Parts: sequence; C-alpha cells; structure tokens
Amino acid sequence: MQLADLQRGTIAKEKLIESVYVLIKHDYGGRAATKDLEKEMNDTSKPKMRYAIRHLTHEDKIKQVGDLSKGNTILL
Repeated sequence: MQLADLQRGTIAKEKLIESVYVLIKHDYGGRAATKDLEKEMNDTSKPKMRYAIRHLTHEDKIKQVGDLSKGNTILL
C-alpha cells in the first residue's frame, strides 16, 4: 500500500465523520437515533457509521445515550 492510498483513506474517514456530524446537527436538530442515521446514510455500512459516532464521541462533539446497537439517541 502506498502513501497516497493511506491519505485517501484518511480523507474519506474525515469526510464520513464530518457528514455524520452535520447530519446530526442540521437535519435532526442535535438529537438523533442511530437507526435514523443509518437509514439516512444507507450507502454507508453500519461499522463505518459506528466508527464515525465513536470518533465524534471521543472528540466530545456528541454524547451517546445508551448502546449503539440498540438504536439509542445521540446528542450534540
């Protein structure tokens, strides 16, 4: 794997994380359920979506209420 491939992967992850954040903030008014996000971004796999949510949670941009697998609420 070359450096350019690694950089493209990083950029793709950053775009995914940003798109999930914008979706929560603007489309759902700061309060969204994971099942709603998965429906909205149907072209994105569940593991990628959950990665973005975990990343945003670790950055303290969002708060997660409950377990992701049960479709619980995410708050800004």
